[in-house]
Amino acid sequence: MPKSTSPSPGSPARRPANDLRARELEKEVRQLKQQLRAAVAGEERFRQFAENSADVLWIVDPATGELDYVSPAYERIWGEPRAAIMRDLAHWRELVHPDDRERVAGQLPGLRRGESFAQDYRINRPGDGEMRWIHDTGFPVRDEKGAITRLAGIARDVTAEKTHLEALATSEERYRLLVDGARDYAIFMLDPGGYIIYWSAGAERVFGWTAEEALGLSGEIVFTPEDRAVRREEKEMAIALKNGVADDRRWHLRKDGSRIWADGVMRRLDDEQGHPRAFAKIVRDATAERLAADALEKSRQELEFRVLERTAELTSANQALEKEIRQRSELEQEILLISEREKRRIGQDLHDSLCQELAATAFLLESNAQRLAKTNRTQAKAFSEAAQRVNDNVGLARDLARGMHPVELTSGGLADALRELAYSASNPKISCHFVSRKTVRVADEGVALSLYRIAQEALTNALKHGQPTTITITLECARKNLTLRIHDDGDGFRLDDSTGGLGIHIMKYRAQSAGGTLEIKSKKREGATITCTVPVATCNPPPPKKGK
Repeated sequence: MPKSTSPSPGSPARRPANDLRARELEKEVRQLKQQLRAAVAGEERFRQFAENSADVLWIVDPATGELDYVSPAYERIWGEPRAAIMRDLAHWRELVHPDDRERVAGQLPGLRRGESFAQDYRINRPGDGEMRWIHDTGFPVRDEKGAITRLAGIARDVTAEKTHLEALATSEERYRLLVDGARDYAIFMLDPGGYIIYWSAGAERVFGWTAEEALGLSGEIVFTPEDRAVRREEKEMAIALKNGVADDRRWHLRKDGSRIWADGVMRRLDDEQGHPRAFAKIVRDATAERLAADALEKSRQELEFRVLERTAELTSANQALEKEIRQRSELEQEILLISEREKRRIGQDLHDSLCQELAATAFLLESNAQRLAKTNRTQAKAFSEAAQRVNDNVGLARDLARGMHPVELTSGGLADALRELAYSASNPKISCHFVSRKTVRVADEGVALSLYRIAQEALTNALKHGQPTTITITLECARKNLTLRIHDDGDGFRLDDSTGGLGIHIMKYRAQSAGGTLEIKSKKREGATITCTVPVATCNPPPPKKGK
């Protein structure tokens, strides 16, 4: 076979082919340069976007499964340098919350198969251990031919949104539990036109309508016919619209036609701009309390009527008793006065009759003694001794008459009678004084006699039982109260022992009959004080008349 030869480079046969190839290469070079410039420009735009994004942009090589790129936002959200995850993608999986780790790791194989994903998961920051919620979106990056060249995604920190949503969910759950759990309260909402837009489980129980039945109906369904006739609901809404709240305490109607006493309130609900948006009504079934209150009020009225009747009966009985007490007191006063008058009569008889007869007898005996003095001294002495004894008995009779009839009480007044009483009780061993700083005159003879007898009894008790050396009788008047006080410095006595004594009872009875009170104070070896206080209209003498 002959050896072939090729044309030389400079021959005419090769020059056109070389020029075509050169033009093709030059075109390809230009296209490569354009692609290079576009790639450089696109990379720069991507870099600027990624470097300034608040979200984390990541790119994974599908062949090796290693990170090609992760944006700077990773360091702020994950809390560690990017180098830690660029070296080992498995490190990123370790930071995922254990409960979410398996689910998140299963997304990468699907991504390699061309499947996109969007998921939420939790991470634990390695620096401070804080848990954060991440919303991660992954997608495959394909070339012109549809081949997957990169796996990319955007990770965003949604912790704040999650916290807000959880708080909102919790709040809504609490609201639902509160509203639906408050089965004793009917809670429903009305739109501005008065139509029901919400009906709670409590409203179903209280009023009998289900939510399906009530929604869309007028709020008047719960009002009685008489309240509907006067447009009570419209008036209530007008008050709530003006004041923000309106009380709702009246009889309401149930689905079955029965009535309940509602204790509730209607409130205006405003939007964020403060414009009225709806009305909320909260009603409590207070029928039992109302019926109990009505029954209690009826019982109270009946009781008041019975009390009035009984009061009238008691008033009548009390008036009769007071009348009887007054009559008894008047009778006792009359008895005392009769007793005093009888004592006075006996005293006057003793003084005017017996004392005179005894005095005459003593005078006759003394005359006979003088007549027989010269002839029969023995008989004269006997007559003289008899006359002396009769004179002594005259003194005793006069003292007895004075005690039964204090002459000074009617002539000189109570003060003079007490002064004479004190004087008669004095002796060489006992000093008895009467003290009165002002002139005291008592117009009521019964009161004067009672006070005198109290002083007489107290003085007798002190002389008999107390063995005193000094006794003071005081009479004073102040603020329309007349006070008689008898004090001694004797041995005193125990009050428990004295309560049954006749003298104490007599003094108390005398004080009570005079309309006063009796107070007794006594201490062993420190004496006793007996005080009687009587209210009187006046206990001072009237002023002297002019010209006298």
